[in-house]
Amino acid sequence: MMWVDQPSYFGPDRRRRAASLRIRERRRENLAGHPPALNVALRQLRMQIIEARGPGLDRFIERAHSTSILAQENCEHDAADALSALSVYAARNRELDVRPALYQGLDRAHAALNTYH
Repeated sequence: MMWVDQPSYFGPDRRRRAASLRIRERRRENLAGHPPALNVALRQLRMQIIEARGPGLDRFIERAHSTSILAQENCEHDAADALSALSVYAARNRELDVRPALYQGLDRAHAALNTYH
């Protein structure tokens, strides 16, 4: 699986073919690379909590969802479930300051990681 880690998008490469670009392709360069290690993605997600208010909350939700996909790909199903629940919670409570709850949810995702890998 190829992965895109840019300020405007974090997640799996959504393009179907990597061989050629269409004429009206918005992305001029192929920015896809190997996915980050799950621990790195979780650390980066923790840093996103600082700005998780207003428009920053949308970026956090997208990043949490993408990190749950990454956890699923790494067979960390419990952590993936915790991250999915975290993104749903943030989306449902946009009008509140959810940052303390986000820290707690991310701690649950860390605790759900299998340590024997």
